[in-house]
Amino acid sequence: MNGSARIGAIYPNDAWVDADVQRMIDDFVFFLPEDVKLITAGTMVPHKSQSQDMGVWLAENGDIEEAARRLMRYSPDCFAYFCTTVSFIRGVGGDEEISNRITETTGLPATTTSTAMVKALKSMGIERLALASPYMPDVEAAFVSFLEGHGFKIVNSVALNLPEGHAIVPQERIRGAAEGADRPEADAVFIGCTGQRLGRMLDDMEAGLGKPVLTANQATVWHALQLIGREPVVPERGSLFAQDRSPK
Repeated sequence: MNGSARIGAIYPNDAWVDADVQRMIDDFVFFLPEDVKLITAGTMVPHKSQSQDMGVWLAENGDIEEAARRLMRYSPDCFAYFCTTVSFIRGVGGDEEISNRITETTGLPATTTSTAMVKALKSMGIERLALASPYMPDVEAAFVSFLEGHGFKIVNSVALNLPEGHAIVPQERIRGAAEGADRPEADAVFIGCTGQRLGRMLDDMEAGLGKPVLTANQATVWHALQLIGREPVVPERGSLFAQDRSPK
């Protein structure tokens, strides 16, 4: 490793095959400035339906802290837990409980995708949302409830209802779901699940819909960069990255 700033990324691995995992990590890295590096560790996801109960188990089984301990060998400056479901599935506050456990284990600041999602949306003044995701119905309901618990109005929600394989959904399929979820009254579209690899499509999607489109990976990197004192302004990464949004 060189002297660049480093973000320790932890993600639940439901792709299992290295080539698929690498495509997902490549989407994480896409949002980073050149002088910030990502080091990653996956946690095991059993070959079972990705239901609400599975999400709770993944949040509480201790694998997240163990992954953080492993990553400490590479001297990260902060941690980011890349998973929307596992960080929202226990409701408001469940996301921060995960971050607190990582910090207690490592002594370093940490965020989760759901924490980052809320902060990113609020930084843009977004109140009304359309959602797209690969989730099962019970997980999608928890997704909506979490965001409503933070004061957002959900005007429409489209879920693919996939029991597994969220990290290998074809990009055009989830893009179609996101574009189909939009409604005129929505201020923005948010795409849940860090397995969705739409970074390079965001500018085109925003131009077509005429509004911000945010993804789980984009928001997670955005907040992690703030944790290390870097306000992310990176071109061609969607409107979230288009200007300095640091608190004034």
